[in-house]
Formats: sequence, structure tokens, C-alpha cells
Amino acid sequence: MDQLSNIQEEAVFSKDGLSDNAMLYKMRQKFGLFGGISVVFGGAFTLLFYRAGLGINLFIFVSLILVLMVVIMKSLDIKIKKTTYGYYVAVGLLSLSTAFTASETLHFLNIIGILLLLDLSLLQQFYEVHNWDFMKHVGRMILLFFQSIACIGMPFVDAVSHGKKTKLFHNNKAINIIIGIVLAIPVLFIVTALLSSADLLFGELTNSIFDMIFSSDIIGIVIMCFVGIIACYSILCGALLQVGVTEQEKHRKKADTSIAITFITSLSIVYVIFCSIQIMYLFVNGIMILPEQFTFAEYARRGFFELLAVTLINLVVIFFCSYLFKDSKPLRYLLSGVTICTYIMIASAAYRMIMYISAYQLTFLRLFVLLFLVIDAFVLGGLIYYVFHQEFPLFGYIVAVVTICYVIFSFSKPDYWIASYFINQNEMLNAEDCSYLTNELSLDAAPIVIPVLNNRDRFLETDRVTKLDYLDYEQNRYVKKIEEVSKVRDIREYNFSISIARNKLN
Repeated sequence: MDQLSNIQEEAVFSKDGLSDNAMLYKMRQKFGLFGGISVVFGGAFTLLFYRAGLGINLFIFVSLILVLMVVIMKSLDIKIKKTTYGYYVAVGLLSLSTAFTASETLHFLNIIGILLLLDLSLLQQFYEVHNWDFMKHVGRMILLFFQSIACIGMPFVDAVSHGKKTKLFHNNKAINIIIGIVLAIPVLFIVTALLSSADLLFGELTNSIFDMIFSSDIIGIVIMCFVGIIACYSILCGALLQVGVTEQEKHRKKADTSIAITFITSLSIVYVIFCSIQIMYLFVNGIMILPEQFTFAEYARRGFFELLAVTLINLVVIFFCSYLFKDSKPLRYLLSGVTICTYIMIASAAYRMIMYISAYQLTFLRLFVLLFLVIDAFVLGGLIYYVFHQEFPLFGYIVAVVTICYVIFSFSKPDYWIASYFINQNEMLNAEDCSYLTNELSLDAAPIVIPVLNNRDRFLETDRVTKLDYLDYEQNRYVKKIEEVSKVRDIREYNFSISIARNKLN
């Protein structure tokens, strides 16, 4: 009888054509464990984030995910790779940085970073990624999302299959009780509705019970928990979907280098002329004079984003020329020349942005662009090394560079430094400056903004209102803003930056 049950169980899994995958089959056979992990994931997700913002709860949730990942690997008899631990550390740091900043922009970027790194950690752990090239890495990252969606029905199938193996479904009495409950539900609704109409007191009682059971909070919690459970199980199935599946190695034939050499040579001529102009106009600052219609700030702002776009195009061109075309010395040297020109463009873009900032102040976007240029420079270095050494793990290098640079940026509290730069650059402040410091910047800037608001000698009179009027207004509004934000946040949303701002008021 047990042998027949096992055969039927295997048949259930083979219907979706996935029984050939030993790792996925092993997971689905252990539905009790992995279903329980999914329930823990969904319950924690709901408990920590239902009607809550981001704070220490994200760090707690990510820590739980990492613990669950260790349990999952042990249950599947998979040793956790060293690189996977690197991803886990990066994810933990990003989640922790969220509790140290009040910037909603950084919160959003941190969430994106955490999701991408968890995606990569699953691929790193379950697959032999050292054989993958850059494009396969990117393709598999995208594919994992769609594989998880394709597996969204597996939790239901596996739950039914697991239920059939339990004693509950082999107990006729228990089955009869369940059938009786199901049949009673519609009749209870009808009878309760009729009795509620017949008696007002009974009607009020049933209405209060129904309001409690079907309240928006109860429904929201159930839906959120349900989504978390299904998402967790589906993502795990999606990650294991292609594990062990033999892939036919395709030896891609590379194109003749004459196409790439002609293409790169044409670009190089333009780039040499452009880079010469950058050196004469911007870097030397004296060999030639700017056109009369431009100030240095206007000249810097006018071409920055175009220049940024060209540097990105160059990165793509260098990569695909080395990826699609046969290796040759002339092509390498030409790509090296393009790399040098690209570095000059990056330096020019950075110099332009610094000039523009000195004229029009520092903002989050401008600071973020400078971060992007730093990352751009590191990536370009790895890319040119890849041109000469095709075995170089370019994808892993880029992930490491982007992760390290962004984690540092996330912990740095950009709004604090923006406020500091703004205050130091302006000896006297006016009403608009006051409004910018208190409205546009997050509470990360509060430790430096609050002392300035208290120093009335730093502010100018205006034609419309007196210094005392707008300072009192901005101070009161800023204090109220900090107090309200602190008051509405519960322990799940605890944020160190907001706490520091609140303490600064005392």
C-alpha cells in the first residue's frame, strides 16, 4: 500500500514535467519543511511590515531570510559557497543602512539592491556560475523572475499532495467533519441574515462580529501573509527549476574583427578631437577662452548628460566588441585607445559637475551622479582588463564594485553632507534657503539644520516678511514635522536617524 502511494505521489509531480530535476523534486517532497519555512516568511513579512514603514524591521526581516536560507541549504544538503556569504553580508549591510537613514530615496534604492543581491545569491548557490559569461548572468537574473511566476501554482499542488499523505485525509471521521463544516457555511449565512432581521439585538451582535471578522485589517493581514507564503515557495521553486538540467554547450562563432576595427577607428577619430577640446577648454583653463555666450557653469551644465550618455555607450561598445568579435592585437589597442578617451570623458563629466555644483549648489541627484561616475571609472578598468584577459570574471567584478560603492553611499547619509555643503557655501541665508533645508532634505540633515535655525544671525531680512517671522514659522514647522514623524512610528519602524533628529530638539 505504501509503495502504491509513493508511485501515485511521483505521478503527481511528473505531471508538470519537473520530476527529472532531482533538487526540485527533493524540495517538493519535503513540503512540510519548506511549506513551514514559507509560512514563517509570510508571517514575519506581515508582522513586520503591515501598516509600517521601513526601519529596523527591514534588518530583522533580512536577517530572518538569511537564517532561513541557511536552513534551506542544509535541508537540501548543499554547502554554502564563500561568494554566497559575500552576497549575504552585502544584503545585511544594505538592510541595516536603511535603519540609519530617513531618506525615502535611499530606502527605495536599498530595497532594489537587496532584491537584486538575493536574486544573485540564489543563482550563485544553486548553479555553477563560474562557467557563465556576462550575458548569461544577466539572462539568468531576468529568467529567475519569470521562473518564479511560472511556479506560482506549485505551492497549491504540493499542499494538496502533502495533505493526502497525512493521517487527516485517511481518517473518514475527520473528512466527514470537514464536509459538514463546508456544507454548513452557506446555510449559516442565510439563517444568520434572517435571524438578524427578526431581532435587532441579535442583529447588532452579528453585525459587530462580521465587522470584526471582515475588517480591512483582518483582510489585509490575511492577504499579505498569503502573498508572502506563495512568493517564498514560488521563488525557491523557480530558483531550483533549472538545477541539474543539462544544457547543450553552444560554441558561439565570433565575427571577423575587420568590422569592429573599422567601427572603432571611426569613433576614435571623433573621440580624439573631442578629448583634445576637453583638455584645452576645461582642464588647462587658459590655453583657450570659452565662447562669449557661455560661463563656465553654463558650459559645464550644457554637455554633462550628453557626455554621460557617451561614456555609457562606450562601455557597451567595448564590451560587445570583445564579446562578439575575434580577438586581435589591433582591436585590443583600438579598444585601449577608446578606454583612454572614455576616462578623459569621465574626468570631463566629473569636472563639469563639480563646476556646476560650485555655481548652483549640491543636490542628491548631483551627488548620486558623481557616485555613478566613480562606479563608471572602476567598471571601465575591469572592462579593459577583460578585453586582454577573457577569463576575467567581469560580471562578479561589476557586482562587487557597484555593491561596495553603493553600500558606502547608503551609509554616508547624503542629505547631511548636502546640508553641510549648502550652509558652508552660503554665509548668509534667506527664507528660500531655510525652506529648502527643512522641506527638500530628509531628517538625516536635522543635526546640522537645527543649530542653524537657532542661529538667527545667519539669516537675512526679506522684503515681504521679517527674519523673525519666517524663522519662527520654519522652526515651528520643522519641530512639528520631527515630532509627528517620531510619534507615528512604532518599534518596528525604529530609525536611528529620526531618533537622533528627535533628540536634537531637546
